[in-house]
Amino acid sequence: MEDIPLTADPTIAAGFSDWLNYEAYVTFFDRLLAQMGQDPIKAMWFIISHGGWIVFVILAWYAFTELFLDYKQGKTISKKKYVLLAIDVPRESEQSVKAVENTFAHLAGAHSPATWTEKWMDGKVQDCFSIEIISMEGHLQYLIRCLDKLRDLVEASIYAQYPTAEISQVGDYVPSVPSKYPDEEYELYGNELMPVKSDVYPIKTYVDFEHSLTGEFKDPLAAVLEAFSRLGPGEQAWYQMILIPIDQKDFGVKAQAEVSKLKGDPPKVAKKSMVEELLDFPVKLITGIGASLLGMAVGEKEAKKDDKTMKMLMLSPGERNVIEAIERKRSKIQFLCKIRFIYVAKKEVFSKPRILQSFIGAIKQFNANDLQSLKPESKKVGVSSTILLMKERRNNRRKNKLIEAYRNRSPGMGLPPFHLGVDEIASLWHLPVVKNVKAPQLKKTEAKKIEPPINLPFG
Repeated sequence: MEDIPLTADPTIAAGFSDWLNYEAYVTFFDRLLAQMGQDPIKAMWFIISHGGWIVFVILAWYAFTELFLDYKQGKTISKKKYVLLAIDVPRESEQSVKAVENTFAHLAGAHSPATWTEKWMDGKVQDCFSIEIISMEGHLQYLIRCLDKLRDLVEASIYAQYPTAEISQVGDYVPSVPSKYPDEEYELYGNELMPVKSDVYPIKTYVDFEHSLTGEFKDPLAAVLEAFSRLGPGEQAWYQMILIPIDQKDFGVKAQAEVSKLKGDPPKVAKKSMVEELLDFPVKLITGIGASLLGMAVGEKEAKKDDKTMKMLMLSPGERNVIEAIERKRSKIQFLCKIRFIYVAKKEVFSKPRILQSFIGAIKQFNANDLQSLKPESKKVGVSSTILLMKERRNNRRKNKLIEAYRNRSPGMGLPPFHLGVDEIASLWHLPVVKNVKAPQLKKTEAKKIEPPINLPFG
């Protein structure tokens, strides 16, 4: 094929100088593609020398800023001191799950948005919490991991709802098992949970498990505790939720957009520029005068109002319930969340189906087909049996990444976080209502603490 001199064609030159000339662009790209087939290096040099270098500069700048931010934030995070707090369940407590919802609403006070200087100069990141339920060979424990500086906030939040609870600092349990797989002694299974629909849709909450007449509460979390308590020697199960305090405005806008879509409201039109307003003014003026002369202005407004009313009346009861559920979730304080589950055991006692089916079955109690469902993700993060090529090697890589993310309580590794309201979080993780939970190895406080009488003699 004859070499086509790209710069010699006056039509091509016009394509760069006159951006309204559509035919010039088409001709240019046709000839450029032809040149790519003959001499790709020459064609690429032509693109770079005629402005294409700007793309590479933008990409390089983006990569540099991301690496710089990661470096600054990494240094900041490495200096932070964390504590792991164990919570012993009050033996005599009959508090409802509402108490735990109030606790999480209190923890939302840890939200502290970074200014531009704090983000780029100091590497400031939003502090988060990790709430966990673990079983060490059948012994259950509730845990909260937080920054040392937030310990007072966590303890105050819990004591405000559970005055007789006991909170103590403990060592991390994750290093008790290997961090690299395959391992000669241990086997591991792990996964993350993700929402099936947009996270503006809520899962079932504890209110849905209360009898409408008697008010009796059937704790859905009791199934998880029961399964965890059945583990034997050499087995461990870990359930972790990462909570990231956030600004509430963005979620409110997102939820309102979904409600408007379900109602059939027209999407909001972007505000026009001053030039567009000036161009539309004569048309609006003529239309308005004509409508006034024909007596149509009021009628059109009434028609639009009636049309909106008819759309609401046409909604089925189920559709109205969905809208009400989204609006109810929007009214709650939101966190960005990640949910992880790990089962690790010695190879001779490892039995994934026994614990996994019980855990997933318990989580499915919170699913609603018309609203939200949580499911384990196995395409990118979780250990999967459906991988075809290099199955064992790829699954081992996933195990290593998953346990690293779990150990670091990382909000960034794995799947993107999603929104959960404080009532949803409390439903998925709450101190049990002791009279409804019979797990025999659940750690409880042994004695009730009371204040000494004020007239106690001294000396």
